[in-house]
Amino acid sequence: MKEAQSGWYLVYTKPRHENLANIHLQNQGFHVYFPLLQQHKRRHSIYRVVTEPLFPRYLFIHLNSGIDDWSKIRSTRGCVSLVRFGPIPAKIPDSLILRLQEDEIHRFSKQQNTPDFKPGDRVQVIDGILENYEGIIETKNNQERVTLLLNIAEGYTRRVQLPVHQIVANES
Repeated sequence: MKEAQSGWYLVYTKPRHENLANIHLQNQGFHVYFPLLQQHKRRHSIYRVVTEPLFPRYLFIHLNSGIDDWSKIRSTRGCVSLVRFGPIPAKIPDSLILRLQEDEIHRFSKQQNTPDFKPGDRVQVIDGILENYEGIIETKNNQERVTLLLNIAEGYTRRVQLPVHQIVANES
């Protein structure tokens, strides 16, 4: 008699249906891990925090071959199938899932802590049209925006407002 196998497997979903598949799999009692990523993205010239799947079209599911009915996965809304190598479902190491979960906690806590820039701090622009320019914080407008004095050309300083996620402290 075959011993029950328990572990993490990979589910392939329909395009942009990861969340729907996640909800329906959990409603059926499956243990699912859906890693997310928060990014600042520009839409219509406005930067917004967008939460997206870390691995588009994929979810991780914990299954036990002796207990779980794996056939339900294919007919679950949003799901296409389990990822397989030939006839064998792709098993994911527990250590990888643990690492992804730890990294996700770290990414989200880092996102929540916006840098606390003060007037006079030297910074460098890391995103946008002014990327790689260096400047000095003039004022902090709110938690998300600052006014910088940028040295655009020799002896020419320009005042600009930028979101805090576009700048980093200049270590030099």
